Amino acid sequence: MLRIGGSTRPLHWADKTMSGLRARQLEACEKYLAGLSCHCLFDADCTDADAEDLYDLSWFASEEKYLPARKRSLHTIDELRTRVLSLFPAEFALLSEDEHELVIRAALLGGHYPLRDWDETDPARSLVRRLWCKVEKLENDLVLSLPHQLCVTALLLLTGEAHVQIREILSRVMENVEDSLYLLGVTRVNGPLLHLKSLLKETFVSGFPQLIERFLYASCDYLYGLDGEALLIHPGLADPDRLLQSPSANFNLSVLNEEDLSSALDSLESIENPIYDRMLGLMMGAVRPEITPEDAVEDLIILAKQNVPFADMREVFSAMLIMQPTREMLKALKDLSDLIPRWLCLSTSRLQ
Repeated sequence: MLRIGGSTRPLHWADKTMSGLRARQLEACEKYLAGLSCHCLFDADCTDADAEDLYDLSWFASEEKYLPARKRSLHTIDELRTRVLSLFPAEFALLSEDEHELVIRAALLGGHYPLRDWDETDPARSLVRRLWCKVEKLENDLVLSLPHQLCVTALLLLTGEAHVQIREILSRVMENVEDSLYLLGVTRVNGPLLHLKSLLKETFVSGFPQLIERFLYASCDYLYGLDGEALLIHPGLADPDRLLQSPSANFNLSVLNEEDLSSALDSLESIENPIYDRMLGLMMGAVRPEITPEDAVEDLIILAKQNVPFADMREVFSAMLIMQPTREMLKALKDLSDLIPRWLCLSTSRLQ
């Protein structure tokens, strides 16, 4: 999803860990959902007076904002319904993994699903933008409502061979993208987009390039560079604005091929795994109750990849603990700071 929640530049590094950034993103998603209209495109009382508001919040609006004026027109509810329903089989196949799971849960519960897991607000926001559903505040819960006709259609499509084939392709590609982002920090969207289109060429979704692109944007954190080009970013990249304004911003990064990626990950694991295991052992029983030792160590590793100065790393580390850090802990932290490989996109630009 598009990185939302405001600039992180003024924040201390203790608030710019990967888990902290995720919390800010989900808080922004929750506020967005709570502020939405109670109308859904498929509600019986939805009229043409609601059509422009629904279109404006949709993926369609963001994807078509640069259309020539002569191709723009006012929208009607019937036109939007027809458009959404005609795209549904391909779009359902091309949902992000989190969206796909959320739709299945909602469909199995008859179309009404309480969003009690904070992580579900992000895919719920994307599903609302697809004009499939609405989110309402009912008592203490945000509830996702999926129209009955879409529930039935989704369950019928779910086990079809064509649908399963596409989901398997998407899963492989996303594993490659996530591994590449872990190695590089950021990548231009064109690489994975062209890869996806080539793999999906013989499937029934090949004629929907806009939906294929939408899949990547719904699956990954992304932002727009200074030249307007979309960039996929690692969810732990804390200060993308500074990256894009640095001398290293003219990077030429793409998703790596599977052979190179496997080799690079093997090398990286041989370096990082002992560091991770050592730090995890030292942090067991020592972290604040709202975080897990695993998340804490991952946060520290991602900060090191961004070349965060050791003084700031120590401040973040201390904030994670319920005790004063021991000498052994600080030695392990220094080794982590020194030895974790930096992201290539940040290797020539030290963050302050």
